[in-house]
Amino acid sequence: MINKPKLLVSSCLLGMNVKYDGGNNLIDNLDKLNEIFEIFPVCPEVDGGMIVPRIPSEIISHNPLKIENEYGIETTDFFKSGAINSLDICKKYDIKIALLKSKSPSCGNIKIYDGTFSSTLIDGIGIAANTLQYNGIKIFNENQIEKLYEYI
Repeated sequence: MINKPKLLVSSCLLGMNVKYDGGNNLIDNLDKLNEIFEIFPVCPEVDGGMIVPRIPSEIISHNPLKIENEYGIETTDFFKSGAINSLDICKKYDIKIALLKSKSPSCGNIKIYDGTFSSTLIDGIGIAANTLQYNGIKIFNENQIEKLYEYI
């Protein structure tokens, strides 16, 4: 048996109901992804201790890092813990590639919400995506799946 490349994947993209609202972001053509990769599901927010459903959170500032939910309650430590957990999984299983949810304060790799809870996107990266990328993990989002296939 040939070893498949290992891929860390946001659980919501796999159809797991871990989104803040209790839903998911199931992607199309999951069979192809499973055919090509050995999948390692992760939800940094849930793994960091947040519940489902939960109040949406956004990154308020980067320096110092501050993440708050819609009611102004700080959630930074949950996000940090989840990011470290994701990195630990990558280290433990020698995972070098991740497919993460776009626009998420944890997983976004190109754009994130601006911290005003107004649905405004800005250039930026989520906490888990940044942690993984900093440690050499190549990050893709669900809109970059063709690029992911080309990468391997």
